[in-house]
Amino acid sequence: MQVMMLIQETPEDFADRNGPAAEAYWGKWMAFSAACGDKVVGGNILGDGSTGVTITVRDGERQIQDGPFADSKESLGGYMIFEVDSMDEAIELASNCPAAASAHVELRPTVDMNAG
Repeated sequence: MQVMMLIQETPEDFADRNGPAAEAYWGKWMAFSAACGDKVVGGNILGDGSTGVTITVRDGERQIQDGPFADSKESLGGYMIFEVDSMDEAIELASNCPAAASAHVELRPTVDMNAG
């Protein structure tokens, strides 16, 4: 089964990506990725929420809002897709994610649209 881990990060986490703490920040992520090994089958790093836009259409009218839609201190920092045998296995992997210690991660099974 495939499970997507949505990685929420704090503003401080995003600042650590390029600041004085960048080496430690990326070191934790490299160690986590290495520990996950071949269980990771996809994923990507995202820019902080201020670099994105949220689009809604209401009554045929498009509305564009800068940044993330929800008023939250945390924003989506990236995602990983695990190929695992069970949700329990995904939980074990995600429990060691660096973002789980400063913000949170969310796991969701993916839906196979080709399954009949």
